[in-house]
Amino acid sequence: MKAVIAIDSFKGCLGSAEAAAAVAEGLDGCDCVVLPVSDGGEGFAAVLTEALGGRIVSASVHDPLERPVQAAYGLIGTTAVIESAAASGLTLMRPEELDPMRASSRGTGELISDAIRRGARDIFVGFGGTGTNDGGAGMLEALEEVRDIWAECRFTGLCDVSATFCGPEGATAVYGPQKGVKPDQIGLLDTRLLALAEQYRPILGRDVLSEPGSGAAGGMAGALWAVLGGELKPGADAVLDLLHFEDHLDGAAAVITGEGRIDAQTLQGKLPAVVARRAKAFSPALRVIAITGCSVLSSPQRDFDEIIQITPEGTPLQRALDPAFARRRIMDVSRNILL
Repeated sequence: MKAVIAIDSFKGCLGSAEAAAAVAEGLDGCDCVVLPVSDGGEGFAAVLTEALGGRIVSASVHDPLERPVQAAYGLIGTTAVIESAAASGLTLMRPEELDPMRASSRGTGELISDAIRRGARDIFVGFGGTGTNDGGAGMLEALEEVRDIWAECRFTGLCDVSATFCGPEGATAVYGPQKGVKPDQIGLLDTRLLALAEQYRPILGRDVLSEPGSGAAGGMAGALWAVLGGELKPGADAVLDLLHFEDHLDGAAAVITGEGRIDAQTLQGKLPAVVARRAKAFSPALRVIAITGCSVLSSPQRDFDEIIQITPEGTPLQRALDPAFARRRIMDVSRNILL
């Protein structure tokens, strides 16, 4: 029996490749096709760099709280593959350190600058999993060092969400709370983003407020689009296209996908939902099973035939995020999947 495994990372716990390997081990005896995937968040650079036959390099940059950190990205000739989470990620801060009022996207700009100095001119940036909400202001400040080379570069942002730059469906209101935004800070941060939109508009004549996905990574995606002249694409579809996802589905009985938490945001273009949609479009008979650390959705839901939560109710968060525990639980639930 053939199964295609295309599972995203379990944020702060397991990478895509680690989670996929645990599923494959649990499905012992099945013909498993493992596709490490990403929609622009954690693991994006490694997935895309491996798929394109490149190499991983690292640079000394600053995390969201301006502390020095080593961050990796991919180089394939003159193409750079950068994930914003590597330098500006939520997981670079402890929960008690979250401070969206001062968290800066500077580190992502430093990674892009480093890539440009190494000769990269075609630059892919994965936007997702960040702990910042500064509208890309820090990123642009860091890029001032290479401003004279911007015109030679082509920027593509791969977004894990379709959020707007600000407003009720924007970066702050929807994704701010997970970055530490308190209810009484939403209005202030949105006002800051509106002011940035006004500053960005005259540069290329682009109104960031009207661009879908511009709110990804706390508005970094909007800055790349409005100031650097980049193109924004849904990250999950772009990565699945690159991996020729549908070519692997021929003869498969099931597709196993998932991520650390499955909720309403998952259905708004995150990788598990895109995998499920494309699998069902290929063949409605394909079983699509999502494995997750925590799910707040009913099962089945949309294109998912089953959603399996690996974490027993009442498990302490620290225990749930332990990689060894999560790996073992993924293996256990995978053994009970009937293909």
